[in-house]
Amino acid sequence: MTMIAALLLGAAGQAAAPCDPRQFGAVGDGKTLATASIQRAIDACASRGGGVVLLAGGTFLSGTLVLKDNVTLRIAPGATLLASSRIEDFTPYPAEDVPKIAIDGSTQNKGNGPYHLIHADNARAIAIDGGGTIRGNGYGYWDADPDKVYVSRRPRPSPLIEFVASRDIRIENITIRDAPGWTIHPLDSEDIVIRRVGIFNDGHGPNTDAIDVDSSRNVIVADSQIEAGDDCVVLKTTGRRGAPVGPTENVVVTGIRCSSDDQGIKIGTESLGDFRNIRVTDSLIYHAPSIYRSPTAAVSMSMVDGATFENVVVSNIVIRDAATPLFLRLGNRGRGQASPTPGTLRNVVFSNIVATGGSLASSITGLPGHPIRSVTLRNIDIAMKGGGEATAIRVPEAERDYPHAPMFGPLPAHSLYIRHVAGLTLRNVRLRTERPDGRPAIILDDVSGLDADRASARSLPKDQQGKPRDPSRP
Repeated sequence: MTMIAALLLGAAGQAAAPCDPRQFGAVGDGKTLATASIQRAIDACASRGGGVVLLAGGTFLSGTLVLKDNVTLRIAPGATLLASSRIEDFTPYPAEDVPKIAIDGSTQNKGNGPYHLIHADNARAIAIDGGGTIRGNGYGYWDADPDKVYVSRRPRPSPLIEFVASRDIRIENITIRDAPGWTIHPLDSEDIVIRRVGIFNDGHGPNTDAIDVDSSRNVIVADSQIEAGDDCVVLKTTGRRGAPVGPTENVVVTGIRCSSDDQGIKIGTESLGDFRNIRVTDSLIYHAPSIYRSPTAAVSMSMVDGATFENVVVSNIVIRDAATPLFLRLGNRGRGQASPTPGTLRNVVFSNIVATGGSLASSITGLPGHPIRSVTLRNIDIAMKGGGEATAIRVPEAERDYPHAPMFGPLPAHSLYIRHVAGLTLRNVRLRTERPDGRPAIILDDVSGLDADRASARSLPKDQQGKPRDPSRP
């Protein structure tokens, strides 16, 4: 079945009467465990060739549910699927990963474990929709901590929703709240549509990523509102299913409004497989009042485990109050490699981007002898907070460090630091500060093939200092 067929799956499933879990014994009182009843409804629906399993008129407490071919799990407006607070109510997939759960007082498998509320493996034409709510019951799995507010010292259902080696997947018109860890995780899957989804996780929740697309192909993530306690939309190649690691490719992320305490749109850090043909467009990354701090970075891309990263376009993005607007990194962590060897990062375009309220310069950095190749910045308008002083900082290479925007410490430029790049094009780039700043706006170090036109850098006039620029005004 094609992706178009997947989009029509819900309508096609309406031809037959929905499978009602209440007919199999489910009680929607939020207290009675309904896992077995809902699963029987799913199995019955699959046995007749597929259709809709409808949750309506109540709160259905559940452990692990396994979706089958051609089945839509439809949660009606006003209905809730509530994750149990007992890990014993969840079935691990795969069971052999249970001994691998690492609990270090702050996280459990960085959110990527074997317990899930909704799971599918090698399934076709599956969907979750309906206008209702999924609640992950994250607070039932976290422990209070005086420094981090919440930590994860126990196994938890994370990712909350995981589809493995599946295709024709649709998650649409649903609200997800309080995930205990990662929220949605398609792994080694293809032909995926995630759209008109609201994901609202606690900003202090450990590793409460919203959408993690992992070694998957032909993906659309669109028109969604996200507030996350880690990254909002992440593209990964984790190698979780072992070698060979499939690529993440042919991905469109568009129409996203997102806020997080870490990174908005991210590619990497896990990069054991390739990334190619990715487009991120028409989105807003900002600091929502519900999140305790502003994003560490708005758009962050890292290739650090030896694979190839190519043909990525980021365009029409508004960024408000992210500490670092843009971060692009070729490193050499070497996870999954017998001997760490840098990969390849090339053909990246940033265009039509407006950013205000940042405090740490954007950076584009490769390695000595391993430059990032072919980077274009076009129609970029960045207004940083400023207020820094001129400095002779020596920026470390840090080739094996975890890649994130603050990794180098303070930077000697107030807006843009670029090092080890071959082929850099700058077109209509405006770099400014709200307060006077003694550092240069941009520093280029070991950059070859520079093609620059209409680049400008200055501090804002006194009457505008301290006032964010209105992105709607030229």
